Amino acid sequence: MRFSRNRIENMHLKQLEHAQRQLDARETKVKNLATRRKWMERQANANDRNEYDRIQGELSHYRGSSANLVKLKNRVAELERLFSAGNV
Repeated sequence: MRFSRNRIENMHLKQLEHAQRQLDARETKVKNLATRRKWMERQANANDRNEYDRIQGELSHYRGSSANLVKLKNRVAELERLFSAGNV
């Protein structure tokens, strides 16, 4: 099989195009993962804030056992530590 200059140039061009497509795909994947990570963090923050608000509402008119009251107060303290540390 004989290789002409044009055929070799075309093969190299196809290799370069393929390599560029792979690099673009990796870059897109990294960007997508970063965006997903941000979304997940925001969702977790919203969940923590909602849980905090729900527990505060329960504590405002609580009529259960003292053991559950201690658990709720401990969870509120834990969430407040998260909020004060800037994680939420």
